[in-house]
Amino acid sequence: MKVIAIINQKGGVGKTTTAINLGAQFAREGKRTLAIDLDPQANLTVVLSGGQFEFDTTITHVFDSAKKHPITEAIIPAVAAEKAIPNLSLCPTDIRLSRVIEQSLTKVHRERILLKQLETIKEEYDVVLLDCPPNLSLTSVNAMMAADLFLIPVDGGSFSLNGLADLLDALEEVKETEDVNFAVFRNEYAKTNKLINNFLDEQLNELDGKVLSTAVRRTEAIGQASVSAEPLLSYKPGSTALNDYKSLAKEIIARVNV
Repeated sequence: MKVIAIINQKGGVGKTTTAINLGAQFAREGKRTLAIDLDPQANLTVVLSGGQFEFDTTITHVFDSAKKHPITEAIIPAVAAEKAIPNLSLCPTDIRLSRVIEQSLTKVHRERILLKQLETIKEEYDVVLLDCPPNLSLTSVNAMMAADLFLIPVDGGSFSLNGLADLLDALEEVKETEDVNFAVFRNEYAKTNKLINNFLDEQLNELDGKVLSTAVRRTEAIGQASVSAEPLLSYKPGSTALNDYKSLAKEIIARVNV
């Protein structure tokens, strides 16, 4: 089992849409995939549950008391258009996660709660995707401790790389190594935006060997699919961005050897 944390402390770069559509693509490739929502905004939860908001058990319960509520109780089948998505499961969250995480700050081994829980299901999944919040909270630290690869999306904005150096420093500190396994990719890529593209390419060239060749092109269909509470794969099977997610999935599979 390989754990991939989709992380960037900058908001709005497409972490959740990446988790949704990579999860659907991994599942399509036959990989037993689990998507875990670590963001209390719960957007991943809403989409992969087909629009649900209430659940008996969520990742919030796991962080509150893993002894009472092991992660196995919180996992449900992911759905699209009211049908289960083969090979794709979801561990939902809820808005209480922020409060529960604050209360967890006094717990012993608080940064390893998720890691310990994932150990209990490592034979059941090939890939686990962690949709991280846009901050370096305890949930993000848990993701850092558990992840084999950090996938960092950057969008097409002029400030899209702001905070990247700080994020990499935090990853090195938590993982206690300067050789952190991370990969950056361009998200919401617009070919016509040449000035920004040239600037970002220049900056990303400094991350030798850490930038994926796949760029996910900007398309309204991605946002429309999320509003419809579906992955792009079921919402618009003919979308050009599906080829991008397919290519991205293959690059990641090769990197983590899953």
